[in-house]
Amino acid sequence: QITLGRATKDNQIDVDLALEGPAWKISRKQGVIKLKNNGDFFIANEGRRPIYIDGRPVLGGNKWKLNNNSVVEVSP
Repeated sequence: QITLGRATKDNQIDVDLALEGPAWKISRKQGVIKLKNNGDFFIANEGRRPIYIDGRPVLGGNKWKLNNNSVVEVSP
């Protein structure tokens, strides 16, 4: 699994999104990408702001299947 979010002294993240823009808008644990047993990848939004997958919003508490070449964006 790969975690996306904002790294802090007490919170290590695999992909630190704070390096890309306004850090205060990113949750410490914004999302998690997991590989399922059948080979599918899913992203779970664990933050407050939407994550957009190919332009479609995935709200906090929801997950979405990622396709080959999916574009993942975190709402500013």
